[in-house]
Amino acid sequence: MSERGVSLFLEHLKGQAQFAYFQLGLTASAIAFAIHQTDNQALRDTPWPTGVAVALWAGSFALGCFGLGARQNALLRNAKYLFMLSDADAIQLQHHPEIAKAIKEAGQTVEEAGERSLTRFRWQLWTLFGGALFYIAGHLMDMAAVS
Repeated sequence: MSERGVSLFLEHLKGQAQFAYFQLGLTASAIAFAIHQTDNQALRDTPWPTGVAVALWAGSFALGCFGLGARQNALLRNAKYLFMLSDADAIQLQHHPEIAKAIKEAGQTVEEAGERSLTRFRWQLWTLFGGALFYIAGHLMDMAAVS
């Protein structure tokens, strides 16, 4: 890969992590805001969608943490895979089918690990949005009960 390609790839990874951390901060803030807003309300007075919103935000936070862990795991697997490839350049793989098979399997695990982190980050975003929608619904129910 060219130097420019490596630079773009590293920039992508950096942006992905920054977005995940942004969502973690946003989710923690949303939970704190919801708790602050319902601090003096009895449980029976709090609309049920607010509880669902907080649960979704908690799920979003957990998915973000798990996603970052999976991302780190994928990066480590990718680095090990690249070391295997660089070592394989010195070996004639046609004479060592077991090494070629191990390299192919390592490449598959790198892809699976990367997909796992992406899936968790996608769900992190969707649960964040879902929590916002449920919070708005709970707020509207609260407003309707007042009038």
